[in-house]
Amino acid sequence: MKNLTIFTMTILFILFFYISNENGLAVLFAQTNEEKIVTIPKGSANPEVDITKFTLKQWYKPAVITINVNDTVKWINDDTEPHTVTSGLGGGLASAATNSKGKPNGFFDSGLFKPGDSWSFKFNKSGTFNYFCTIHPWMEGIVNVKGENTNIPPYAVNKNGNRIDKIPSYVLSNDKKFETGLSWSPLSIKTNEPINFIIDFFEMPKNTKLHLWPYNFILIQNGKEIYRTNGITQIGASVEKYAFSTPGNLTIKIESTQDPRSFSQYGTIVYDNPNPTSPNISGNIQNTQAKSPSFGFINTLTLVYSVYAIIIGIPIFLVVFVILIKKRII
Repeated sequence: MKNLTIFTMTILFILFFYISNENGLAVLFAQTNEEKIVTIPKGSANPEVDITKFTLKQWYKPAVITINVNDTVKWINDDTEPHTVTSGLGGGLASAATNSKGKPNGFFDSGLFKPGDSWSFKFNKSGTFNYFCTIHPWMEGIVNVKGENTNIPPYAVNKNGNRIDKIPSYVLSNDKKFETGLSWSPLSIKTNEPINFIIDFFEMPKNTKLHLWPYNFILIQNGKEIYRTNGITQIGASVEKYAFSTPGNLTIKIESTQDPRSFSQYGTIVYDNPNPTSPNISGNIQNTQAKSPSFGFINTLTLVYSVYAIIIGIPIFLVVFVILIKKRII
């Protein structure tokens, strides 16, 4: 009888503890496995995107979702066309022009599901899982499955590891001729994970958007240049994509192609990914810049300059031709 009383008192104490908790009995009977919803919004089949809004379009909404091990993600197709949810790397924005199909890795694949239908997948291991639509490979999303606790912050940081309060971050060039606004997604830059760098360009002191402006995009890690490419802005903006193989301090440098001595610069940190799902992902990913693709062996920048030359050259040629004709007549 005495033992029964002690047992009863113990049960009552435990119940009182959980009832007094702000979450009430929900803490005691809480489900450890949750279902998270990701929608495919209407218009996702359209590759057109306005990157001047300082963020990539969310083909899957939310584009980046964080869950726990054994949680389930349910994708609902609210678009008017069928889609897939396929693990791997998509083709990026440029896939609409380059016909890149993306690279599935075989971890999960919904197959084609129609408008109004849904598909679910339970994640039983931690890691960062990139996925895309095989029909529309510019549609890309990320599922972060939390594993062991890490000191990696969920927000963007500067070179000292301090939080960047405002993204995009705006920096004036060293010669004060232009200003760039830079943001990246995901905000925590980790190894073996594709990072989208979204850049906005302004001419100073006018503070007007730099359209069709040639620039160099450079990544310097641990004091060594690891990547360099060039691009041309569209409506004053552009996007670059890269995956890092090693952690460390990172400098992001944006130069004027016309005068490389003119540049803006940012500092941040690349963290070691504790749960890489694709350890071979590194380097330049399929280019997602908002620029016209190359035609054959003609560089885009050369093509633009050639068009300008033709536009300017034709009127000059006509004027000279008319003058010569008149001289002959006279």
